[in-house]
Amino acid sequence: MSGEIRRDVLKREIIRLLKEDEDFRTMLIGTLASAFATREETNAILREIKNLRIDFNRRMEEMREDFNRRMEAFERRMEEMREDFNRRMEAFERRMEEMREDFNRRMEAFDIKLSALGARWGLINEASVRQALKGILERFFKAKVERWEVYDEKGLVYGHPSMIDVDVLIRDSEHILIEIKSHVRKGDVAELLRISQLYQEKTGVTPRLVIVSPYVDEKAKELAKIKNITIYTEKDLQT
Repeated sequence: MSGEIRRDVLKREIIRLLKEDEDFRTMLIGTLASAFATREETNAILREIKNLRIDFNRRMEEMREDFNRRMEAFERRMEEMREDFNRRMEAFERRMEEMREDFNRRMEAFDIKLSALGARWGLINEASVRQALKGILERFFKAKVERWEVYDEKGLVYGHPSMIDVDVLIRDSEHILIEIKSHVRKGDVAELLRISQLYQEKTGVTPRLVIVSPYVDEKAKELAKIKNITIYTEKDLQT
């Protein structure tokens, strides 16, 4: 178009003015200088950025060193707490062991006293019941109750030679072995059976077997039932 200035013409004109027109050249340089930073300003900006980076790195290093110091102090504190906890736990375990040993000693002493008391009570109770039963049988049933004692030289009852004794009720030709205990277990029933075998061997008589006790274990009752042994409890004696 005729009204527009061609780019190549404008370019050549600007170059010519820069070469030939000093005022134009000065004006153009001033315009460009106001629009763009100078090299000195650019260098100053770069130096400022570098200083900021150095300051940032130094600050970060200080923070890292401070963090490491805090972590080391924390780890030392945790180690001290762990060692103190271990010492306390060891002391606690020693104390618990001492208390357990003391408790076991006291319980052992208590068991000994309790066993001695129980044995004494059992002997007194069995003797009382035996004496009362003997009196009742002899008075009301005209039966004779004797204490049968014999030496078991073959060890039939206990597995070794020993003296054996048991209450025997004799009525007419019937012999009844009576075992009176404060507490009857399965082993007591088996023992009475072996005494019965010894009695038969020594006397030639097969006896009936009776157990008198206020407390009879279930397994003892089962075995007694199988072996046809009669059991009388406290309830039976009161009827």
